[in-house]
Amino acid sequence: MDYNAADLSSVLRTLSALSNQQQPQAQLQLQPQSQSRPPYSHSPEPAPTEDNDPYEPTESLPQLPIPPKPISRPQHHHHQQQQHPSPAPQPQPQPRPAPTPASAGCIAEDTSSITSWPSALRYVMRTVAQNEDIQRRIRWLIQRQHDHEKQWWQGREALLKKQSARTEKKKELDAVLRSVGAPVDENKQVSTAEEDRAELTNYDAKVYKASRQMSDAMIAELKALRIPFFTIKKGLVSDSDPSNPGRTTTTPAVKQQQQLSREELSALQLRMLELLQDLCRE
Repeated sequence: MDYNAADLSSVLRTLSALSNQQQPQAQLQLQPQSQSRPPYSHSPEPAPTEDNDPYEPTESLPQLPIPPKPISRPQHHHHQQQQHPSPAPQPQPQPRPAPTPASAGCIAEDTSSITSWPSALRYVMRTVAQNEDIQRRIRWLIQRQHDHEKQWWQGREALLKKQSARTEKKKELDAVLRSVGAPVDENKQVSTAEEDRAELTNYDAKVYKASRQMSDAMIAELKALRIPFFTIKKGLVSDSDPSNPGRTTTTPAVKQQQQLSREELSALQLRMLELLQDLCRE
């Protein structure tokens, strides 16, 4: 059905006058008419002014104001997508590439066959001394060890003070009881010397267990950093044979290479730790 231009203009003016009070209703009334027409223009809508009323008929389709919440119409879902184009997707952050051994602070060179101090020293001065990332990591390990040791020592001192305070508090309490004429049991003690020693021994056992765990964690860190004597092959370490203390078990594949006893390896590891501490000191 063709509408008369004057009638349509009159209807639109009436709806425009009612839009301030009944804007949602006006939008609902306009929808049946717009369904039989082409889609809305994709050009940006000009701001309504007194000289440019958005409800005035023009040669093209009238520009309708965009409602705050457009009413969804499933049958025109495609047109709605064209009218309100979705914003451009935000660029997704690219995952960081996996660090290479050089960038992660690890050393690619194999150190599992180093069994002498001169070779280990040359390696450390050639690699660790030139790599700030490894030095920073080692400094962190050293600082963490010192922090734990300080914490354990302070805890032990606090326990000793606590045990000493028990006796002092009992003496003060006994003095108060005597001042008011209350009976005091001289034989009753807060804790005996044996109980205090047992409490202290229990604390030391916990510290020893924690220190072993910390030592294992540090060895794993140094092994990951490929520090010599912490990555040594098992076949290069000789174990004493329990059945014959004078014999040592060896691996045929590494007989020609120098082997280290457990004691020698421990001494070299300790020496290496001292070197790293001096080398990485700030």
